[in-house]
Amino acid sequence: MSVVGRRGTEARSSTPARGSRVIGPVLLVVDSLQTGGGERHAADLAIALHRRGVAVSVACSAGGFLAAEIGREGIEVCVLGRQFVKRRLGLRLAWRLRRLVHERHVQLVHAHMYAGGAAGALALLGSGVPLVRTEHSEANWRGRWARLIGRLAYRRTAHIIAVSGPIRQRLVGRDGVLAERVTVIPCAMPEDRSPQRSPVLPEKLRGRPLVGVVARLQPEKGVEVLLRAASRIVDGLPECAFVVVGDGPLRATLEAQAARLGLGDHVHFLGFRPDARALLSLLDVLVAPSVSEGAPLVILEAMAAGVPVVASSVGGIPDQIRHEEEGLLVPPGNHAALAAAVLCLLEDPALARRYGEAGRRKVEQEFRYEEMVERIEGIYRRVSLRHRPPSCPVPSSLRDRGCG
Repeated sequence: MSVVGRRGTEARSSTPARGSRVIGPVLLVVDSLQTGGGERHAADLAIALHRRGVAVSVACSAGGFLAAEIGREGIEVCVLGRQFVKRRLGLRLAWRLRRLVHERHVQLVHAHMYAGGAAGALALLGSGVPLVRTEHSEANWRGRWARLIGRLAYRRTAHIIAVSGPIRQRLVGRDGVLAERVTVIPCAMPEDRSPQRSPVLPEKLRGRPLVGVVARLQPEKGVEVLLRAASRIVDGLPECAFVVVGDGPLRATLEAQAARLGLGDHVHFLGFRPDARALLSLLDVLVAPSVSEGAPLVILEAMAAGVPVVASSVGGIPDQIRHEEEGLLVPPGNHAALAAAVLCLLEDPALARRYGEAGRRKVEQEFRYEEMVERIEGIYRRVSLRHRPPSCPVPSSLRDRGCG
C-alpha cells in the first residue's frame, strides 16, 4: 500500500460549512484516480467533505493525477495495489481495503463504481461498518456473472446514490434493490474548479470551427458514431476540425477508423489531458455521443463554460439538457442525426450562443454543488445512526481526529 498526502496535514480550510455536522472517519473508495467523470466526482467530493470538517480519506486500486490533487489538500490517499481494478471483483483489493478500514477505525465507507462497490461489500462483511455506494452508469456492459456479483453487493449496501433517474429505475427494476434504499442525487460541479492557465492547442487547429468529445475511449461512449458523423460534417464544412480528448482501450481502433474515413486532417486525438476542462472553453460544440450513459460530468462542465452541447438522448442526459433549450439531443447511434445537429449549431452562431448561455444559467440554478454535498452528508448521518450500536453515542465532533 502506498500513501499520497500525509495524515494530519492542514488543509486550506478545515472549518465546517454552516449547518454541517461533523462526522467520520469516512473512507471514499474508487477504482482509480485516473481520468473519468466518476473519478473526478469522487475526488471533488473528498475535497469538499474535508473542507466541511469531515475526517475523510480515499482508497483506490491505482493512483493517477487526481491523487496528487487530493493529497495537496491534506487528505490521505491510499493506493491499495499496482494494477487498475475495473469492472471486476478484486479479491486482493477487498482484503487490503478490509485491513485499511480496521487500521483507520473507519465508521463509513462510500464506494464509487463497480469494482469499488464490489470490493467494499466484501471487505465490510461482519465488520458492522456501513457501506454507501454511488452508481454512475446504467451498467449495460455487465454480463451474467457481473450482475450476480452486483446484486450480492447491493444487498450488503446500506444506501445507494444514483446520479440519475434511469439508474434508479435500473437498480429497482432490474437489480431488485428496495426503492427506499435508493436516492437520486445528480452530480454537480464545484464552483472553484477554474483552470489555472490557458490550454494550448496545436497550431493547425487554431482559427477553425472546433468540435470536441471528452471521454474514456470505450464502447459505450460512442466515439465511433462521432467519427462517422464527422465524415458528413466535413462535406458541408470542410474547415471544421475535431478533437478527441481522452484515452482508453479503443484508441487504436478509433484512430484506424478515422484514417479509413479520410479524416486524418480533421480529427485529432489528444489523449489524456489534465487540462481537459480548460480545453472545453475552446470548443464551438461539445458532443456526447454515448450509447449508454449515467449523467456525464463533462456535459455540466461544458454548460458551465457556456459551450453548446449535442448529445445522445440516453440515461440521465435529458435531465441535464432539454432539447432545443440548452442544446440538441439526438437518438443514440444515429450518426446522420448527430451530424445534422452539429452543423445546425456551427452554421448558426446566434443559436449556439443562446444554447450556451441557457446551459450556463441552468447549471447555476439547478446543479448547486453545496446542495449536492449536503444531501450526501445527510445520507451519511442517517446511515451511521442506523448502524451504530445503541450503547455507542454519536460523537459530537471528530474535527481534530484527522484520517486516523
